[in-house]
Formats: sequence, C-alpha cells, structure tokens
Amino acid sequence: MDSPPQFHFWVRRSHGEGAVYSIRFEVEDGKGLLRVARPGVLVDPPARESGYEERLTPAQVRASRFLHVWDGGRKRQGYVLSRLTDDVLGELPRGVWEQMQIISDGGFCWLVPGLPQELDASAVEPIDNSAEELPPISVEPVDVEPVDLGPADLAPVAEPEPTNEAELLTEEQIIEEVDDDAHQAPALPADMGVAPFGRATTLVRHLRREKLRDRQRIAELNHEIETLRRALDAAEQREHQLRTELDLDAKEQEMDTLRAALTAAKQRETELRTAVARYQRRLKARESALPK
Repeated sequence: MDSPPQFHFWVRRSHGEGAVYSIRFEVEDGKGLLRVARPGVLVDPPARESGYEERLTPAQVRASRFLHVWDGGRKRQGYVLSRLTDDVLGELPRGVWEQMQIISDGGFCWLVPGLPQELDASAVEPIDNSAEELPPISVEPVDVEPVDLGPADLAPVAEPEPTNEAELLTEEQIIEEVDDDAHQAPALPADMGVAPFGRATTLVRHLRREKLRDRQRIAELNHEIETLRRALDAAEQREHQLRTELDLDAKEQEMDTLRAALTAAKQRETELRTAVARYQRRLKARESALPK
C-alpha cells in the first residue's frame, strides 16, 4: 500500500494572556482542506495547497479536522486534533509554530505535538527470535458428490422483454420531468404537436441542443468558480501578509475590505455551486429522455 504524500501541520500559541491559537498547513503533493468549527460557517473551504486559521480557542482547535487529498482526488485521509487537550496546548511555547506529528491507532489518525527523536534503548525489551517447533498438520481430501445437471438447468435464462413505457411518453410528460423548482423547461418547437412522439427525430434534435447548452453553461460556471478560488487564495495570502507586518493599524482598513471581498466571493461560490447542481439535474433528465 502506497503511503500518502507528505504534508506539514503547525499550531502556534499567541503572545499575551489568554489561550488563543493559530493553525496552518502546507501540502507538498495534493491539496488539503481544513475544517474549523466557527459559528455560522456551514460550508467547507475549498481544498488548497496551504491554509491558515487564527484566533481559535482550545475547543475550536480540538474540534478542527484536516483532510488530505491526493492522486487527483482519488485518495484521501482525515486527521483529527482531539488529543490537543488544554494541558497539551498550554505547554506549547508562545509565538512559535510547533509542528505536529501523526499518530495512527486502529485506522484513526491524530495530529499531536512533536515526539522525541531518540528513545532509550535500555527500556526496550529484547525480542526472542527463536521459533517453537509445532507438530505437523495432516490435510485429507474430502469426497464431494457430483451434481447431475439436466438439460433444463443448462438452458439459457431468457432476458426480460423491454417495456414500451418510454415510447408512450407525451411531450407534456417530458417537460414535466425536466422541470425543477427554480427553472421551467424551455418550450418545445410548435411543429412537434402533442401526440405521442416515440422516437421522433425533431424532439431528439431539440433535446440534444438543450443538452449542449446546459453543458456549455456548466463549463462557464465551473470556470467562474475556479476564478473565484484563485481570487480567494490571493486575498487570503494578502491578508496573512498584512497581519505579519508591524504597522497593523494602517492596514486595518484594507484588511476589512479584503474580508468583505472574501465573504462576497464565498457567497458567490455557493450560488454558483447551486446553479451547477441544478444544471446537472436538468442535463441528467434530458439524457434520460433521449432514446437509447
């Protein structure tokens, strides 16, 4: 089994009084998704190569979860921080990024502070490599009675006859299936009539045109989502850069503008994802309406 690619995860305890923490990650191969328990946040952030969260309480740190995705999204592994108790977090040095290590137990993975690099060899009990001789085991064959199959048992199974329900659908029934809560299905050409169409060539061409339009719209929405993701990454990097500078008061206004832009971009991404799901449902309905 191939081991997952390497990533790095850090936790930092802030200066001053109070237990306030920051967490960040960097992925060398693949992407990571950091789920942080914040009031009012119900949508997971997009997976990215690096991430940063700050002003977290100990309870929020313990409730956080890191999801590592690689190999084009086909492989993933989750890590939890539930073992970072108040005592463990309180021992972290202030103002220093403490790198977390991975502990696996029974299929679960935790992120904990760094473990000691060397262990005392005297504390390890030697392993006895001598093998105890076991008596041989005899295996005898078991007689199995042959089964006599008659001609009826060897006959091929008849395939079920196809139903003609799809050929009896009317134009109004097709429009009803394609319709959803937010959008009405486009009107069909007037020359198609309302009689049962079966495999009418005109309707097939119309449904294929509508399917191509939906696919084009889905591609446009996905492109806009990717553009918003890049804008979100750039805004978060800029916000992190501003927070690391000494003159925080002079940059506070720009940080507020970036926060507003981030909120608007996240809302727009949610709307676009909803639109993509709606178009995909319409596309699936049109594909099912096409004759096989």
